[in-house]
Amino acid sequence: MRITVNGTNLDVTPRIRDEAIAKLSRVSRMFDRFIDMEVVFSEETNPRIEERVRCEATLHAKGQYLRASATGPDPLTAIDRTEAKLARQVRKLKTKLVSKPRLDAAQAPPAAATRPVEDLPVEELTG
Repeated sequence: MRITVNGTNLDVTPRIRDEAIAKLSRVSRMFDRFIDMEVVFSEETNPRIEERVRCEATLHAKGQYLRASATGPDPLTAIDRTEAKLARQVRKLKTKLVSKPRLDAAQAPPAAATRPVEDLPVEELTG
């Protein structure tokens, strides 16, 4: 899986990049159908906002996109919060894809409804 880490209004240091890759790659171990992930860090410029750093992660699987976003006072906290949200979404997706309902013997159609055409009386065929 390919992981790209970018920053807007924020310089992403190698330590933050490595930490983001390490923590968010845990999510890919839960489900192996992911193609790539994009992580974007941004910083709010408003001084009244306490949690200034936002981390957004977009996970691309075949036919599916999962997106999680979280804020924190520093990038490491934002990564942790984003990873928790993304892990929940991955567990939900995996459960939905893996546990498909199956027909029980009680729910199977009766044998009389699946008779071949040769066994039907002529009145039912023309009727």
